[in-house]
Amino acid sequence: MPTVHHPLLNEGVEARAYQLRSLERALSASTLMVMPTGFGKTAVEWMVMAEYLRTGAQKIILIAPTTGLVDQQRRMAQERIALPDDVILAYTGDTPPAKREALWEKGRIIIATPQVIRNDAMKGLLDLSVVELLIVDEAHHATGNHAYAQVGKLYTQARGEEGRVLAATASPGSNIRHISEVKTNLNAHSLDLTKRSEALVAPYDVDMKVHQHRLELPPALNTLLQPIEQHFEEEVAHLKRLGFLPPKEFIASGDIEKAQLRASRAIAQRDVRGYDAARRVADLRRIHMLTNLLKSQGTEVAQSFLQRAEDEGREGRKTNRMLALPVIHALRLSLKDIGELHPKVEVVNRLVVEELAQKPEGKILIFTEYRDTVKQIVANLNGLPGINADAFIGQSSRGNQKGMNQKEQLAQLNRFRNGEINVLVATSVGEEGLDVPSADLVILYEPVPSAIRAIQRRGRTARQRAGSVHVLIAQGSRDVYVQRASEQQESNMHRLMKQMVRQRNFKEHFEVNHEALSHFSIVESGESLPAKMFLEREIKLNPNSIEQELAPEKKTRKASNVHRTAPPLTPEQRRPKEQMGLEHFAKEPTTNQSEPPKKSTSFSPNQLQAVLNAATKEMTDMNTIDSTDKTIQIDHREGNSTLPGYLQGLGFTTEITQLPHGDLRLSSRVLIERKTARDLLASIKNGRLLSQCHALKASARRPLLLIETGADEQYALHPNAVLGALAHITVDLGIPVMMTKNAEESAHFVAVAAKREYDLIETLHAYLTTQQASEQEWRPALDVISQELEQIEEDPDGDHPWMDTMIEHLHRCFHHTVSQYTGDKDVLEVIQHFSPDLGAVLLASKETIAEVSGCEEALAQRVLEELNEPSRANESNTSS
Repeated sequence: MPTVHHPLLNEGVEARAYQLRSLERALSASTLMVMPTGFGKTAVEWMVMAEYLRTGAQKIILIAPTTGLVDQQRRMAQERIALPDDVILAYTGDTPPAKREALWEKGRIIIATPQVIRNDAMKGLLDLSVVELLIVDEAHHATGNHAYAQVGKLYTQARGEEGRVLAATASPGSNIRHISEVKTNLNAHSLDLTKRSEALVAPYDVDMKVHQHRLELPPALNTLLQPIEQHFEEEVAHLKRLGFLPPKEFIASGDIEKAQLRASRAIAQRDVRGYDAARRVADLRRIHMLTNLLKSQGTEVAQSFLQRAEDEGREGRKTNRMLALPVIHALRLSLKDIGELHPKVEVVNRLVVEELAQKPEGKILIFTEYRDTVKQIVANLNGLPGINADAFIGQSSRGNQKGMNQKEQLAQLNRFRNGEINVLVATSVGEEGLDVPSADLVILYEPVPSAIRAIQRRGRTARQRAGSVHVLIAQGSRDVYVQRASEQQESNMHRLMKQMVRQRNFKEHFEVNHEALSHFSIVESGESLPAKMFLEREIKLNPNSIEQELAPEKKTRKASNVHRTAPPLTPEQRRPKEQMGLEHFAKEPTTNQSEPPKKSTSFSPNQLQAVLNAATKEMTDMNTIDSTDKTIQIDHREGNSTLPGYLQGLGFTTEITQLPHGDLRLSSRVLIERKTARDLLASIKNGRLLSQCHALKASARRPLLLIETGADEQYALHPNAVLGALAHITVDLGIPVMMTKNAEESAHFVAVAAKREYDLIETLHAYLTTQQASEQEWRPALDVISQELEQIEEDPDGDHPWMDTMIEHLHRCFHHTVSQYTGDKDVLEVIQHFSPDLGAVLLASKETIAEVSGCEEALAQRVLEELNEPSRANESNTSS
C-alpha cells in the first residue's frame, strides 16, 4: 500500500490520487471540497494541516457541528499530526470561558464547535486574525443564521483574502441558492468535486447496496385510520369553502401552516371567521400529525403522541379540544386494547436478527425522526436474544423526555465503537460524523425530505468494507413523497455543481499551484517518488477524471431538415382584425384644439444623466458604511443572539458589556432597546415595558425602541393593548419606535444609524476645530446666557425656559430612581413630594416624611422601611 510522507505527518496515511488532487487544490486557494462519505475527507484535512504547520502557521481552527465529531477529530488529529498532544486541543460549550482562553493561548490546532468559536470571537477571547487556516467540517451547514456561516463571515472580516478556508462536505446542497450561499459565506473560490463513479476513486469504492422496503399497511390499521381521515377531509372541505385552504386534492403540512397565517391575518383585520378558522386549523394540524404517525411510525408512537397531548392539556395548553373530538376519543379507546400493528417493527426486528446472525461482531445503526420511535425500537430489540440496543438522541429536553448531554453522547459513541452495544438507534443528531468502520447495516425507519440528510445517513455504512442500507417506506403515507423528493434533490446536486463551475461561479481568482505538493512524497514498494509525479501517473492510468466532466461543453448545432414554406407571422398578422395593439396608444392626438399647449417636461440627456448620477451617489452614500474604528456596545444579554455577528459582518467592532439600561449604545447620546414581537407583548403583559422606556429616556438624550416583528405570528393580546402602549411610548414619552423584520434587518438599521451618528459627531468636531468664531459671533450668545442667569437670580420662582428644562429632567431622574425601590402606589405618592431632591428623601426621618407629605405616621413609617430595605432595592434593580 503506498503511503504519504511529510515532515509533520505521522506514517500510515494511505496515498490516494483523488485525495492528493483535492490537497493540491486546497493548498492553492480557499476550496469547497465535495467528496462522498467514507472516502477520506478527514485525511485531506490532516495533510492540509501538516503543510500549513510546516510553513509556520501558529493557529489552525477546525470546526465540527457536534461534540461527538469534535472529540473524534481531536483523537484522529493527535494520531496523524506529528505534534505533541497538548497543542492539539478541543473544547466545546461545556468548557468554562476562562479555561478556553488558556487553551487558545496554548494550542496550535483548535478543534471546536462553531458556536464556541463565534461567541469567543465576538467577546474578544480569541483573535481570528492570527488564524492562518480554517477547516469547516460538514460545511453544508454554512447557510442562513447558522453559526458556521457567522464564523465564516467573521474569519473573512478578520483575514480578508489572506485567510485560507477548507470547507469539506459530502452534500453541499440540492439547489444553486444553497450551494452559492455556502460558497459565499465561507469565501470559497474553488470547487473540488470527487465522484464515486470516477476512475481514480473506483479502486477504493466498497460495495454499498441500498434496498427499499415498500410496506402495505394492514387492514386493521386502515380501519383505525378511516374515521380520522374522514373527519380530516370534512374539516379541510369546510376551510376550503371559507377560503383558508387552497382547492387542491392533497393537503400538505405547508398548506396547513399557510392556512394558519391566513386565519391570523383575518383576526387582525377583525374578520369574525378568523377565530373559528384558527381553532379548526390548530386541530387540523394535530390530526394531520397524528395521521402521519399512524401511517409512518405505528400505533404505539401515536398513542405516546396522544398521551403527551393530554399531559399538555393538564398544563393549560389548548390540546383538550382535539382530544374531546369523538373520533379521537374512539381511537384512544381502540389503541388501549391492541398492540403494535405497523409492519415496520417486524421488518426492523428481522433485518437486525439476520444481520447479527451472519456477522455476530457487526454493528447496526437505525435512524428515525422521532424520540418516541427510538424508545419503541430500543425496547423491542432488547427483548430479542443477542441484541444490545441503546438510544442516541440530542441534548434538548421535551417535557418528560430528557435529552443526552455532551458527556453522555460521547460515552454512548464510545460504547458503540467498543462493542458494548451492537445496535444504536439515533435521531438526526447521529447523521453526521459517526465514524464506525464496522457499521455494516444502516436502517432508515423513514425517508428524510433532504438530499443532504439522506447522503449523511447512508454514509454511516460501507466506510471501509461492504455495507447495506435499508429504507422503510409505508405505502400511502408521506414516506412515498419524501423518498421521491429526496431522490430528485440528490440527482440534481452534482449536476448543479458542474453547472456552477462551467458558469464561472467558482475559480474566480484561482490557479492551481503546481508546487503545492513539493514537500509530500509517496513511498511505494520501498521506493519514494514525489507526490505530484504519483498523481500525474495515476491520472494517466485512469483518464476518466472529473476534470473532463467539468470542461466547458462544446455545443454543436445540427442542420435542420425542416423546410420553411412561409416566414413566421408578425404580431399584427396574428391579432384579430378589429383589435388594436399597444403601439396604437403610444401617441394619441389631442382632440380638444382649444386647449392651450402644455409645457414640455422632457429632459435633455445631460439633465437626465446629472439626475441619475446624483441619485446613484445618494444611494451609494446610504449603502456605504465606513465602520473602521467604530465600536457598538452591546449588552451581555444580547451576546448569544445573531445581532452581534451581523454587526461584525458589517465591519463594526462589538463590545459585549453590561449596560444599565438598553441593549445597544451607539454613542453617549444614542441608546437602543431591542425587542422581538414576543418580548414586546410579554413586557406589556407584565407591565415592565413602560418602566423600561422611562429608564431608557432618562439614560440617553436620543433613546430608540427597536422592534423585530418576525413572522406573521399572533399572540394572546388584544391589538389595542399593543397600539395603546406604542402610542404612549411615541406620543407621551417621545421615544421613536422602529420596526424591522429580523435580526439581519436590525443590524443594517443599526449600522446606518451608527454611521449617521458618527458622521454628525465628526462634522461637529471638524467644525469646532477648524472654525475660529469671532467675538461678534459668540458675544450675543453670552449676553443671552448672562441675562437668563440674572433673571434666575432676581426671580427664582419665575418662568425660565432653560431652568424649567433642567428641573423637568431632574424630576424624571427622581421618578426613575425611586420607582425601583417599591411598587406600592401609596409609598410612591408620598416620596414624590420630595422630588427632585433625591438626597432629602434618602436622609428624611419619619417625622420629616409626615411633615412634608402630610401623611399619617404609620404610612411614613412604611415609606421609611421601604427605602431602608436593601434586598427590595436589589430585587428591583435586577428586574429592571
